[in-house]
Amino acid sequence: MVGSQPLRRPLITPQRLLLSLIRLGSLLALLGIAILFAQQWRSTLPVAPVELRLRAYLPINGGWVNAEPLRVESGQPVRLHLSAVEGAHALHIAHTDITSAIISPGSPQVLEFNAPAPGRYVLACTLWCGLDHWRMRTVLEVIDPTDPHAPLQYVQDEPRYTLPMEQLMIDDPHPADVWPEGPAHAADGEVLWGVLTGDADPAAILDEAGWPLRSPSEVYQLLERGDLLADADTISAQDRWALLAFLWEMKIGEDALARGESIYTQECASCHGVDGSGNGFESARSPAIEPDLRLAPSAAGASPAQYYAKIARGGMGTGMPNWGTFLSETELWAVTGYLYKFLFDDPVDGEIPASEHQH
Repeated sequence: MVGSQPLRRPLITPQRLLLSLIRLGSLLALLGIAILFAQQWRSTLPVAPVELRLRAYLPINGGWVNAEPLRVESGQPVRLHLSAVEGAHALHIAHTDITSAIISPGSPQVLEFNAPAPGRYVLACTLWCGLDHWRMRTVLEVIDPTDPHAPLQYVQDEPRYTLPMEQLMIDDPHPADVWPEGPAHAADGEVLWGVLTGDADPAAILDEAGWPLRSPSEVYQLLERGDLLADADTISAQDRWALLAFLWEMKIGEDALARGESIYTQECASCHGVDGSGNGFESARSPAIEPDLRLAPSAAGASPAQYYAKIARGGMGTGMPNWGTFLSETELWAVTGYLYKFLFDDPVDGEIPASEHQH
């Protein structure tokens, strides 16, 4: 019987170990390259959009209704399905260029866009659609995919001016010391400006006076004393108001006035009236008395900063919405500037109503 020989294990030499490590490293490198290639390939594939749906009812019947939360990740493709159950509507996402055409029953639309930067975006109807039209608002929440639990703020533009908001006291009346007793025509003021100053910059005069914190009444008194413009104290009161109307229009700008008029007509006139009288067709339903924007003893005492702040914040408890989350900074100041057209073009004298809760 031949005895069995013990098995001999192969010797692991340093050379063999090195070769094995080299092979293993090569395999891992190839695996890493494959994973990287797969990731890059996947990044080139179209990302499936999130599907959102909004149905529009009349404002008094609920306005915008959504079945699922309007919440997406920044940069995510979105398909927003819009349909109208009743009435005609149009949608705009504030602080973006995302706008629908007119939406009516039987004519649905799909808005396709990439979700903007993180924040809370107001979605509002931009077409007059019935009583309580201003209630046609909802919110799109856009989260940061790298920090999904971060708190979201309403998206708003950076303010043009640093304003002392608490000192403005925007919910209090601001009676003027002086006001125009008749229409103050900017065209007449332009003629006077040419006679008194030559080629000076009219906007700079109001900057020197303290724009936007000075009211028309206060600037008028500076002109009356000759503090802002030489010889402005020598002309009649009515001419001085015409001069001020010209300065005001030059400071606001022609394009801004036109834009302000368009926004006011579309968004404000239903309550405040096309003529600023406060007798718009929805004013009877307002929870507060609509102010007469032509009322000179009141309007001449309101500074641009006070008008702007009230428009941006909205009227607390008055039904006037917060426009700062919907309009751009440029649009807010355009509307602010346009409001003074009622004072200069068609001033009305009278007492400021004690019960008037200013919008």
